Amino acid sequence: MRIVFPEGSGCVQRPEDLEPLRRLGPVDYYTDAPRDRAELVDRLRPAEAVFLDYSVMDAEVLGQCPRLRFVCFLGVGYATYVDVAEARRRGVTVTHTPDYGATSVAEHALGLVLGLTRHIGSAFLSVRAGRWEPGVFRGIELRDKTLGIVGLGPIGTEMARLGAGIGMRLLGWTRRPAGERARHGLLLVSLEELFGRSDVVTLHLSYTPETHGLVSRALLSRMKPTAYFVNTARARLVDNVALAELLLSGTIAGAALDVHDAEPPAADDVFRRLPNVLLTPHIGYNTVEAGANMLRIAVATLEAYLRGERLHVVT
Repeated sequence: MRIVFPEGSGCVQRPEDLEPLRRLGPVDYYTDAPRDRAELVDRLRPAEAVFLDYSVMDAEVLGQCPRLRFVCFLGVGYATYVDVAEARRRGVTVTHTPDYGATSVAEHALGLVLGLTRHIGSAFLSVRAGRWEPGVFRGIELRDKTLGIVGLGPIGTEMARLGAGIGMRLLGWTRRPAGERARHGLLLVSLEELFGRSDVVTLHLSYTPETHGLVSRALLSRMKPTAYFVNTARARLVDNVALAELLLSGTIAGAALDVHDAEPPAADDVFRRLPNVLLTPHIGYNTVEAGANMLRIAVATLEAYLRGERLHVVT
């Protein structure tokens, strides 16, 4: 089976990491991004199995991969990158790698919460520019504040553990309510109540057509003027036009975003200009430990497929 990584992957940290796959067949590992769709198709055309990081395999691309039998999306947000319905129609099995980096993403989200509420990014830039403004950067303590967690899968559950560890009160909402998700003293509430009561709202929900735009203007407008919003999940879960307007008007105190409508954001992206916004370049997942977990899970999905078994299959 010929295996192709069309744009490399951060989960491959050393050449020897690919040895388990080389035992299954020849591996074409590209270290750079394809320049355009034509080059992407050229790289994919000989593939029987593809490990996909961030390129888009839509119906047009899939139609030009006649040997393709298997795609593993390296992450959880496969719906943005793979036309699953077209893959199913063509008999291509699509898998993903869930639960590889819950701790990494949750720790990054906590770092964003701390950075946002203590103005760490702005203070750093101020000192770096030669200013000394200790009175400008007045923050808040997180102990006894309310953390609202939207989505209680592995990342949201880990975020609850971290929030409880620093003494925050916890509210949570999940699409599939269950008693075992209400850990660490977390109280399950409606989305409307969560946005209205929380001092910090953090988003840990997978992106699907059903969750597109779930965080609406109406929900964001419920937030307290002293509250903060953090998104390390997917940008398209949120009405970002409304979020920008509410931040600009001071209706919401601030936001931290690791995910963006366009990556990288355009030069005129409104969030790049707002002083109450902390931005990072989609790095919540990017740790040594999460990368190793991702590759291990990805290899296991292909091994299972070759045995005639289904592991993390989404088609």
